[in-house]
Amino acid sequence: MSTHVFIPEVQIIKGNFFPVYEQYLKDWRINAIRMAEDGKVSASICLQATLIDLLIDGKINHDWKGIMDEHLAENGIPLSYSESYGKLLYKFTAQYKQSTIHAIHTKWWVEQITDTTKVDHTKFAELILAKRQSDGLIYDKDISETILRHRMKTELTMSAAMAVEIFRASGALTKKLAVELATELVSPIKCPALGYMSMEYFRSIALLIMGKENLFPVGIENYIDSCSEGLSVGWCDFAMKSKVDAYMGTAKRTQRDKPIHSPLIACYISSLAKLIKDVNRANSVLSRLTKYSIHLRANPFDIPAFQMRDIPLNFGIDKTPIEIICASHLISKC
Repeated sequence: MSTHVFIPEVQIIKGNFFPVYEQYLKDWRINAIRMAEDGKVSASICLQATLIDLLIDGKINHDWKGIMDEHLAENGIPLSYSESYGKLLYKFTAQYKQSTIHAIHTKWWVEQITDTTKVDHTKFAELILAKRQSDGLIYDKDISETILRHRMKTELTMSAAMAVEIFRASGALTKKLAVELATELVSPIKCPALGYMSMEYFRSIALLIMGKENLFPVGIENYIDSCSEGLSVGWCDFAMKSKVDAYMGTAKRTQRDKPIHSPLIACYISSLAKLIKDVNRANSVLSRLTKYSIHLRANPFDIPAFQMRDIPLNFGIDKTPIEIICASHLISKC
């Protein structure tokens, strides 16, 4: 059995997907293999392709570790994008060479799945520790110089969750380090509660891994409820009314954005619901979760993409293997 910190509570084992998604997953994997043959790969593609291998075949049938070694590494350091993949992105050729925390964690995870006995956990832990900043948090400042106040808080908590998972495996997660990281993760200045479900999920997982889950901020149920506003089913990652422009300090530029529901976010909320102290509030969340699962069973491909204001094009894609895997997990529960 395999699990991944990005998709909570989901067992990555053979056959654990809703049958209607099988062809989508196979087609996605075929396309990923074709791209890899041309060297057009990213850490995200390799991760999702590995997940598909495990779900469909119960084992890795394509050498994704070898592909990462060949195209997504420089001097043994994991990279997010290959040079050929970077050329596919607009004005990205000169900056494709990025070793992010996500890329490091992905390589670490894929190596474990491929052969857990040969993973150098210490090497990966050292790469992550080098990302620790003077403010005490761990994030990719070497990739982006964005100041802490303007950085996406989901980046901060996801980076922390991935980091401490590697630290635990390597033995680097000392009591002192756990206390220091946990303190920064609950700082109202550095990581204030903003109502982003992805941010709060990763915060909760990082604290859980460090044995500091009692420090998780109270009131998550209020944020969960606000993320359902404007939606007949499911939840958005955040409440639209709280989305403001960081520089203008106003919602003027975002007021016409529309909320979308997401199977991935619903899985995050399923995990966060365990932290709700009020039984009635917790049951209310679980009831909505059940209704969403029933909706997905009846409408399995109702997985929308985000749209900005009145722009008719999708901002990103809608269905991804990650969303499909989460939708399957939810459907299996109803």
